Amino acid sequence: MLEHVSYIHSPESPTLMLLHGYGSNKDDLFGLQPFFPEMNFICFQAPKSLDQGGFAWYDIDWTNGTKIIDPISVKDVSRSVMNDLDAWKKKKKITGKTIVGGFSQGGILSMSIYSLNYDADAFVVMSGYMLPEWAEMDWQKTTPLLQTHGMADPVIPFEWAEAGALKLGMNSNYSFKSYQMGHHLNAQCITDVQLFLEAI
Repeated sequence: MLEHVSYIHSPESPTLMLLHGYGSNKDDLFGLQPFFPEMNFICFQAPKSLDQGGFAWYDIDWTNGTKIIDPISVKDVSRSVMNDLDAWKKKKKITGKTIVGGFSQGGILSMSIYSLNYDADAFVVMSGYMLPEWAEMDWQKTTPLLQTHGMADPVIPFEWAEAGALKLGMNSNYSFKSYQMGHHLNAQCITDVQLFLEAI
């Protein structure tokens, strides 16, 4: 099982899994746990160790200054996370609802897990986007999904998030929130996630 940190409120409480971004670690998003005090909370650590420190869920090819991501490797690690989350819930006898979320690379991974029809009750994609290779997939789903993004994001351009929103909009339970911020989370974004989860 992937390394992780977790907090258990009760087996019947909803569980929020958050996946960190490129170059970060399991402790990063675990810092958000106090904002969701009545939920179980788990943050896995990505399996790939980076030379510059931190971890990654999958490799990024920066050849010729372009960002190339292998969609197959994204799906593979998505299935690994899905299996580990199921195993953790079974071990801890968790029976409540499940919410899958992530930030940046973890947000992309969350969207990948969403596309694989993982049995979760909701998804939260923060500063992530839909890979171009996924555009022709069937996105007519009903599971609630909240996508948040900064309009001044210098890492994952806002336009990339908007492009995927056109497809995700086929889900009647999809919502997109934008903010005057860069590649991070601000107070309004966290509040919107709280309100979204309260309605699940």
